[in-house]
Amino acid sequence: MRFDIVGEPSAALVCRLVGLVAQHDLEAPDLEIRTVAGCMEMRLEIGEMGGAVGAILAQKMARCIGVEAVALDGVPV
Repeated sequence: MRFDIVGEPSAALVCRLVGLVAQHDLEAPDLEIRTVAGCMEMRLEIGEMGGAVGAILAQKMARCIGVEAVALDGVPV
């Protein structure tokens, strides 16, 4: 599953988002981060995970302070 996140350019936000993955005891994600025009664009890719867990995780990510948008496998949350 792929999570595309846009938010404020903050190391703390990266920690909060990766922490959500850790809370579900999932494998470490492939992580790509870049800053564009004052915003952070982050892509997390996680291998085996149930669809329900992915949806819950995406909803939790969308509610994090500093997150502007989340998409799960290309579909906005």
